[in-house]
Amino acid sequence: MESKHSLLIVAYQSNTLKRLVKQLQEIGFHNYFNIDGRRVDELFLSTAKGYDLIVLSSKVILPMAKPYLTEDIPYIIAKRTIDYANIQDLLAIPKGMRILLVSDLKEASEETIMTLKEAGINYDFVPYYPGASYDSSIRIAVTVGEPQLVPDHIKRVIDIGNRVIDISTIIEILNHFKASNYTLNQLSARFMQSLVYITGKLSDEIFQSNFLRKTLEEIINNIDDAVLVFSKDEIINAANQKALDILKLSDGDIMGKGADEILNHSFVEKLRDLQVDEDNFVEFDQVIYYIRKKRILIENKLFGFLYLFIKADEIQKIEYSYRLKTQRKNLVARYSFKDLITQNASVLELIRIAQKLAQSSSTILILGETGTGKEILAQAIHNASPRSKYPFIGVNFAAISESLMESELFGYEEGAFTGAKKGGHMGLFEQAHKGTIFFDEIGDASKMIQNRLLRVLQEKQMMRVGGDSIITLDVRVIAATNKNLLEMVKEGTFREDLYYRLNVLPLYLIPLKKRAEDIPLLIDMYIGEFTKKLNREPFRLSKTALKAMLEYDWPGNIRELENIIEYLAHIADSVVFREQLPFLNTRYAFTGADNENIHNYEAKLREFEEKGFLEGMMGILSYLAGEGQPSSGRHAILQHMKQIGILLSEQQLRYRQELLSNEEYIVTERGRKGSSISTKGYSLLDYYNKHYV
Repeated sequence: MESKHSLLIVAYQSNTLKRLVKQLQEIGFHNYFNIDGRRVDELFLSTAKGYDLIVLSSKVILPMAKPYLTEDIPYIIAKRTIDYANIQDLLAIPKGMRILLVSDLKEASEETIMTLKEAGINYDFVPYYPGASYDSSIRIAVTVGEPQLVPDHIKRVIDIGNRVIDISTIIEILNHFKASNYTLNQLSARFMQSLVYITGKLSDEIFQSNFLRKTLEEIINNIDDAVLVFSKDEIINAANQKALDILKLSDGDIMGKGADEILNHSFVEKLRDLQVDEDNFVEFDQVIYYIRKKRILIENKLFGFLYLFIKADEIQKIEYSYRLKTQRKNLVARYSFKDLITQNASVLELIRIAQKLAQSSSTILILGETGTGKEILAQAIHNASPRSKYPFIGVNFAAISESLMESELFGYEEGAFTGAKKGGHMGLFEQAHKGTIFFDEIGDASKMIQNRLLRVLQEKQMMRVGGDSIITLDVRVIAATNKNLLEMVKEGTFREDLYYRLNVLPLYLIPLKKRAEDIPLLIDMYIGEFTKKLNREPFRLSKTALKAMLEYDWPGNIRELENIIEYLAHIADSVVFREQLPFLNTRYAFTGADNENIHNYEAKLREFEEKGFLEGMMGILSYLAGEGQPSSGRHAILQHMKQIGILLSEQQLRYRQELLSNEEYIVTERGRKGSSISTKGYSLLDYYNKHYV
């Protein structure tokens, strides 16, 4: 799941704080940011750290907050404006009246008076705040959410609510995080629609005021789409500069005038005929535009329509920008060539060749037995390539059913099938745009998937499931298999033309039994890794144990060696003896070698989900997978589960641990050692994070 940036709002009073947080939630900020709020007197170094941005409600509180804002904590001071939705009662006061403007601070009172006057609301305002003197003959007070501060003798109190954050600060926050055009458009459009609603409620005098018009213009001119706002009588109420440029008009030509009077008649007819909340493509002046039409409702009555339109050829540019800024855990390649530990001459030569092939965009086919490190090599090639700054997407054809594979690879449109997500789903090919997609166990791809893959490799284009539009791709393909694809071609189980499309730049990883000189290196590496993970003392192999390891055939290759060292890290003392090696046990049979082939993660996760255990099981595995946990005992796990919102009794936790242990996802030991996650458990958790989170 993509992590959200964290935002801390700091204000002087609680009611101001609540209003500002509520405002950001109303325009949808909570969909993109984690929002917290604190009064300035609740601010400490410990509470200020950890936030990506702090927003101070005014410059007045900056000296109070400054001691807790270290140089590495970014902050901005919000520009505030009045909440226009609450000023109807104020407008009813006769002109010329003296009015007490009440706020908690002198500066806040004076800023509010200035804002009201800029909006064309001209009364004889007198600033008032605790401790200030005033003319006792004044009988009317206006306050910005602080009615408790109004002097007792005042007979009429008008509360216009706390001042809210201005659009310029909204845009400043989004620019600070380098938000995508998509995010900026979404939030600005919501702010604009709320302002259109307000302007519909206020008097004509306020609607025409310079300040409000400037605010509306600033909002819509920060939207990349062209924007038009029609009243229900087709009077043009608003248009941004991009719309004016497309229509070849100036601002003075169209505002307040009828659409038919100003715009091309056929264009207006097309706008009338558009479906609301649908994808519409309209040709105008020999250019195709993508247009969205939205109703503007005020108190459940139609006020008018909002039109947002963009040239069709600009959509792909926006989508590409969005792809670049979207980061997910499974889009990153973790390994490089330095992670390929070897002294073997054949493997060193393979690495030399692979480093050269990394500079190309041609398709690579990695061949080798299961467990030889094909995905590590694929990630290393990606990280050494010109595409390294773009996503790396891995997909295992043996771990996902055919019915799910198509929608995972190619994505789907809304309504494509029962259960399809609203808005559709971006497939792995689209997510890998400009980067690398890795096909692990390509020999397990079904005939139907083979057919679709061939077309993508040939045409560099695809369509989503249930879609009718062509999506152009720029993706480097690396495939891997432990099967003999040429033999499968002869048997008719693998397409010959797909085989030759994949086998452009072949690489062959030799099995571990042919790399005897690397076995001691790998043993030392994994001993270091697991002793650190289990927080135990290092151990070593006796001469007879090492000799047995060197003579063993290693059918599961490096993955089997890793599993054996993990097993030994749990059971061995300071020295491992030959008799402790599990492969010398006649009942031992390595199952991890084909783990990804024979273990159906999808089926197991669905089984947990049907029992209602899925979140709990993954919560346990996530906790055990974390580094530096103070304890892996049952009490520590229960506390962690409570923190993430999963309440379990000790008996319920014991039962879930038993299920995970029976499936070999965790290793449970008596005493203080508690539980630890196994390699198989890491694989299940990784699959869950890639396909469920």
